[in-house]
Amino acid sequence: MANRIVNTLWVVVVALIASLVSILLGILYFGITLWVIKVATEFFFSATVDANWAVLASAIIATGAILAGALERKAD
Repeated sequence: MANRIVNTLWVVVVALIASLVSILLGILYFGITLWVIKVATEFFFSATVDANWAVLASAIIATGAILAGALERKAD
């Protein structure tokens, strides 16, 4: 009985750690994507992009990349 409780708590702790790491990596990827969009618009178009559009583009790209990585099928 005690072993089962310890195993359950271990699973919860590992799930929480994995969730926190996933959230931190998502935020980091969002920030890097936002920076790339800003630099690319200044370099290629010699203009600045509105902050709202840059954040929207970065959110769409980051979400798509994270979902694609999570849903990737492994080749046998």
